[in-house]
Amino acid sequence: MNLLRGPALFLTVCAFWPLTAQCALTAFGEGRIAAPSNTATGAILARQYYTPQELCAKDVCEITSATLFNKGSSWSTKPGPDIETTVDGLSTRVLLDGVPMTDKVRQSVRSRVEVQLFRDSRTPKNGTLKPGILSSYFTIRYKSGILGDLNIIYLAADVNFINGTCSVPNQTVNLPDASVTSFRGVGSTAGGRSFSLRLTNCPAGYNRVGYQVSPLNGPVSGIPGALQLRPDSTASGVGIKLSDAKTQLPLAFDRSIATPYNGSAAPQIDIPLNAEYVQTAEKITGGTVQAGALVLLDYQ
Repeated sequence: MNLLRGPALFLTVCAFWPLTAQCALTAFGEGRIAAPSNTATGAILARQYYTPQELCAKDVCEITSATLFNKGSSWSTKPGPDIETTVDGLSTRVLLDGVPMTDKVRQSVRSRVEVQLFRDSRTPKNGTLKPGILSSYFTIRYKSGILGDLNIIYLAADVNFINGTCSVPNQTVNLPDASVTSFRGVGSTAGGRSFSLRLTNCPAGYNRVGYQVSPLNGPVSGIPGALQLRPDSTASGVGIKLSDAKTQLPLAFDRSIATPYNGSAAPQIDIPLNAEYVQTAEKITGGTVQAGALVLLDYQ
């Protein structure tokens, strides 16, 4: 089996005026956002979600207009949907039920409001997003009563761009030979071996480093953690099953799983896993077995 290397919180504050109920949402909860300095332009670094109730105190918000303030400045509006933040290398946008919001917006919001921070083309520099009376990023107006109401979205977070990422060396796991008679039906396993997925040279400063395993030839339907065989395999009716060595649970594919990384520089991090043959069909034909997966790392 080949393992190949692959490339929060919210605060709501409302001030009630005689004619409108004006609320403010502070996205990212004054937390800390960390990302590799070489993150590709357009990559999303953080998301904050709000419900219609949090935006307009109703199950459905009827949005009538919006104002987008570039770099959080009341004196610099943009049509959107993308606007720069005061942190170089970082821009933001709002999505209403998945649709990027512009200053021409007029729609109903039934599901969610999403605030995104993403990498832009500017040279990245560490910085802080600070909310203030004259430093909001989005004003969203909606139907309510005679005059309507509005909600203001601020951004608040410390942003750090970190030089360097972890490495994942290419790795081959050789399983022992197994007899066809070792299997007892679809889902049964044989010929297991423990191994470690190894990360090296992880720099300090990230809040979290996660990994996800993506099968090169797809997963086996109905058998969690099972990899389909590569086309050059000569055996049939079997696959390779991956599981967490500590919990013995099948590995979840294409989903970020936290590594033991704790924020400090780590020359080596080992993630213990198991690999074994698994029966995937009623009939098994002997032969060579090869499966592959792509290992992707994500950083926060």
